[in-house]
Amino acid sequence: MNRLGNLSAPDFEDLCRDILQAETGQRFSAFGAGADGGVDGRHSKGTRSTVLQCKHYLDSTFSQLKLALKNEVPKIDLLNPSRYIFLTSQSLTPARSNELADVLGDRLKHQEDIWGAEDIEAALKRHPDIEKANLKLWMTSTAVLERVLQSGLEAHTEATKAEILDELRVYVRNPSFDAAFEKLELNRVLVVSGPPGVGKTTLAKMLTYHYLNDDWQFCAIRSLDDGFAKLDEEKRTIFFFDDFLGQIELDRQALIQRDGQLARFVKRVRASKNSRFILTTRAHIFEEARRLSDHMDEGRFQLSKFLLDVGQYTRSIKARIFFNHLAASDLKSDHVEALLQDDWLKKVVDHPNYNPRLIAHIAAEFPEEWEPSEYPKFAYKTLENPALIWAKAYRSLSMRCQNLLVALYFGNQYRQPIKVLRENFNAIHNKICEHYSQPSKPEDFEEALKSLESGFVTISGNQVRFVNPSVRDFLKEHLSDGSFLGLLPTLSVRAEWARNLWDHLKNTFRTDPDKLKALAQEFCEFASKLDQIPNFSKVKSAQYNYWFRELDDLSIAERGSFLLDLFEHADDRGFLDAAISVLTSDVLDIEASRDARDLPELHWRISGFVDPGVEVKEVLLISVEAALVKAIEAGVPMDELVAVKDAIDEYLDEAIDLGPIEDAINSAIDYEFDEISTTISDLSSETELNEHVEMLEFIARHTGRSAETAKTVVLEKISEIEVPDYDDYQPSSRGRSSHADAEFSDNDLMSLFSTLSK
Repeated sequence: MNRLGNLSAPDFEDLCRDILQAETGQRFSAFGAGADGGVDGRHSKGTRSTVLQCKHYLDSTFSQLKLALKNEVPKIDLLNPSRYIFLTSQSLTPARSNELADVLGDRLKHQEDIWGAEDIEAALKRHPDIEKANLKLWMTSTAVLERVLQSGLEAHTEATKAEILDELRVYVRNPSFDAAFEKLELNRVLVVSGPPGVGKTTLAKMLTYHYLNDDWQFCAIRSLDDGFAKLDEEKRTIFFFDDFLGQIELDRQALIQRDGQLARFVKRVRASKNSRFILTTRAHIFEEARRLSDHMDEGRFQLSKFLLDVGQYTRSIKARIFFNHLAASDLKSDHVEALLQDDWLKKVVDHPNYNPRLIAHIAAEFPEEWEPSEYPKFAYKTLENPALIWAKAYRSLSMRCQNLLVALYFGNQYRQPIKVLRENFNAIHNKICEHYSQPSKPEDFEEALKSLESGFVTISGNQVRFVNPSVRDFLKEHLSDGSFLGLLPTLSVRAEWARNLWDHLKNTFRTDPDKLKALAQEFCEFASKLDQIPNFSKVKSAQYNYWFRELDDLSIAERGSFLLDLFEHADDRGFLDAAISVLTSDVLDIEASRDARDLPELHWRISGFVDPGVEVKEVLLISVEAALVKAIEAGVPMDELVAVKDAIDEYLDEAIDLGPIEDAINSAIDYEFDEISTTISDLSSETELNEHVEMLEFIARHTGRSAETAKTVVLEKISEIEVPDYDDYQPSSRGRSSHADAEFSDNDLMSLFSTLSK
């Protein structure tokens, strides 16, 4: 297979210019693809000029290539260059090369100025940096594809080899790639931000491919605990955290739980020569997080300094993205011909709603039964109303499929185990079908999942998620029918699902307090069961073949906060009784770090917002205090003790009896100081141990203790560590982004796309 086939016509022209510049040492100016007057690159010096022309004719016959060259002869005569160089992606035998030379006659100064595919491949071997800088060339080799698949990146994104190649064919490298790479190398941390659908995850993946080609390991993380577990200063590892603050809106609870941990992880990565960290988030989510988080923008962290806002595409880049998608699609030349009429092409490329995700849909989802002449209107209407992408498809789904999407929407926003999704689906499906007088069958879950796969959801192992966040965007707006949503509270079977449903109801009916009150009261039955719904599950580690316990539903503090919120809207004391049951439950287990950090704020909310006349208020406060002591005694890690103490100082009133809480904190701190050899036994790197020294000093300053003895033990362990002997990472050449002229006229636009209509 000729790997040049993975390049679009503009990509091929860029490659040819790069090769000729490397071969001759001369810089060639770029010209747009299409009716370019016989010029795809030109170098001028004084009265002498060199013109190069590229014909990406892989899918054409030699006769067609020869005819195309004949048609260029009048243009060459008009230009009258000192030297004319012709490059084609077709394979040329000596005989065919001679035939092309005969067409050019004395316009060709040197026989070697005709280049075929073999000549281009030979030049790439002479200039390996050009190949390394071009993802679409080196990513097509079987060995590289296997390495990418084995890295874990594509297991994370559920891509196959064919899908990787499809994505590469439509990718247009643009200035944001270079800016991202430079910022990542400078800081070792990069936050890729931007509006929905602009290509944040695609950019992150392309950056990651570059590192994988330099033999780095890949680690996709869904929690910072995953990241800390994989940090190894001797192994070059690139970490990737997609939608780290939430997919379509800020996950406030995750922010509260992660911001301090994120600061520490970023610090560790920045201290390591062999680590890089890429995070993605929507721009509005990041801005909201900065307003709410103490760590996001404070002087010692300033996550915003790692921020790159993508999506600011020039007209040239937007045109090439659309061009590549059309070139890789099954659409015929008639569809493109229709686009070239009546300014339709300009309306698409210059549309204010233009983004790569919509362009991908426009190129791939045109109904086969429609006439090509209808294609421009389809493209334009999609951009005018992006919600139509999913609305029409959703309306055509069976009720079982719609119910499965509802079950998935209110579950974990990243992905959901099939077992959990089935549980949530079964809880709502039969009742909804019964309410709307629709039939249901035992096999509805399996059939719905099979029907939705690839179109609306993707399945990886035993995990299900939406095919991309725009499905969740659509459902957020679509699920607004109060009568339908009112069925769901009593059908909830998991705490997280019910809490997410409640958050959606609050957002949907925020201007209708009476409606919200009525909906809150619908949770009464579920609330009474909340103390009996387990929050931990047993999970088997595939890597180490042992079982461990994992939090897989709302923590005790999160359940208490959810119930208090329902009480505030419903004014029903039953929710406070349910909160007491949750806080004192024998079924629920403490999640030490999370509960110890969150319970002080719950105590503050109850103190300030529950009327003193409510007789269970005192019992509720005492229950929170007892749960807090239990959480601290369960074993809060030292790095979390600081956050717990800060929360206690901020939220707990001095008027209450802090004795038991302070005793628990002091006991935990004493253990950290007195049993220092045990607490640092799992720490093996100098960075980790230095961080531990900093935490000892911080706690000592805030508690009046002396940290000297404990510090001595840590410093002795540091002195015993042999500094690893590894070379600094020298990034391989990444070339340059696609040629994007400042000016890209209407003629340039028409010329580019006219090559697809032939």
